[in-house]
Amino acid sequence: MPEFVLRVGSRSAQGMRSNNEDNLVVDVRQQLFVVADGMGGQDRGEVASAMAVDLIPRIVHARLENHESADRALLHAMLDTNKAIVDSGRSQPEGRRMGTTAVVALFHDGQVYISSLGDSRAYLVRGYDVKQLTVDHSVAQALVASGALTVEEARFSPYQHVLHKFLGCAELNGATEVSPFTPQVGDRLLLATDGMTNHISEEDLRIGPKLHPDPQTWVDLLVQKALDHGSRDNVTGVVIAFEQAP
Repeated sequence: MPEFVLRVGSRSAQGMRSNNEDNLVVDVRQQLFVVADGMGGQDRGEVASAMAVDLIPRIVHARLENHESADRALLHAMLDTNKAIVDSGRSQPEGRRMGTTAVVALFHDGQVYISSLGDSRAYLVRGYDVKQLTVDHSVAQALVASGALTVEEARFSPYQHVLHKFLGCAELNGATEVSPFTPQVGDRLLLATDGMTNHISEEDLRIGPKLHPDPQTWVDLLVQKALDHGSRDNVTGVVIAFEQAP
């Protein structure tokens, strides 16, 4: 198994919004990366996303130090963070809710573990192949899975941005998953909010690492492209490059 050096680029832009409800964590030492998008339809979305990027790393690290497996540590981090955000939302006046998406990548013992809730995504770019590693937890995507909508119809559905799973969801009932993959030298892993993914193409992802091998340069360009293409949302991305150790 090759030894890797991780090079990382990250950027978050407020865009057209009055504030930035996105948050991110780049922890190269612990090899843990989080992107969270506070939900504009919920109150205090920026508080929920800040809680996510604070709690998830701390819970993962504590469980790994207690010799828990990486997948279980990440699973419990998502569930415990969800409960904390739900509980915090209940303490708000008039029962106001708090919510955020989150997509997390943990590199541990030669494997990358991915978990997500909401519609922030993880993409793996390997050579000229692009693979979406996460599933949007939107009502429109659920209708695609059931056969009620086509993928093209879902793109224009009013339910495209209505989420049925997210951090802060009281009805989550443990419904989150952790998926591993084995990285290869040259891989690029992108974690991004929908403010980016709704405004870039698969071709942008396919050719980007070849044109811009430096991950910071590439993520800066992806964020700017999303803004130039009309994104009115906050735009956030993290790019992790897996390179051969010397």
